[in-house]
Amino acid sequence: MGFARERRRVQGVQFSSDAVARAGNASQPVFPRSKSMFYKTSRFRRADRILSSRDFRHVIEAGKCVTSGSFVVVIASRRKDVDEKPEENRRRLGITVSKRVGNAVIRNRVKRRIREWFRHAREGLPEGSDIVVIARRAVWDLSGCEVTMVLEQMVPAERTRGGS
Repeated sequence: MGFARERRRVQGVQFSSDAVARAGNASQPVFPRSKSMFYKTSRFRRADRILSSRDFRHVIEAGKCVTSGSFVVVIASRRKDVDEKPEENRRRLGITVSKRVGNAVIRNRVKRRIREWFRHAREGLPEGSDIVVIARRAVWDLSGCEVTMVLEQMVPAERTRGGS
């Protein structure tokens, strides 16, 4: 017979026996290994990203474009030749930030802010759509709130024009 871990239930939360043993006399709090037991995460997973250059090209060529001083946003529906999986209604995001925007620190900060906007706004976006956000040079001095406001103003304008 294989080795089975002993599990303990404490106030409706399941802990492994090794976590209880590490806690010792309960002077330190013991947390479960899985955070998903407490809240649903809205992470930016690999399935939420546009990764291939073929998909980027499809969005740029077939999508509707909205521009501002800081961003170019292109929205297109998913390619038809993609193998459909049960979760293919996902909205996907592609981010392009060139070296002209700034050094690596600035580019990564811009990408984090765009991903944060997408994480909060994804439910309001058209299902099965691919979105490419191209950052322009003027974006480096925007705060996180300003990035969110600019993108929120751009994307609903795209949806009303039939961009999905």
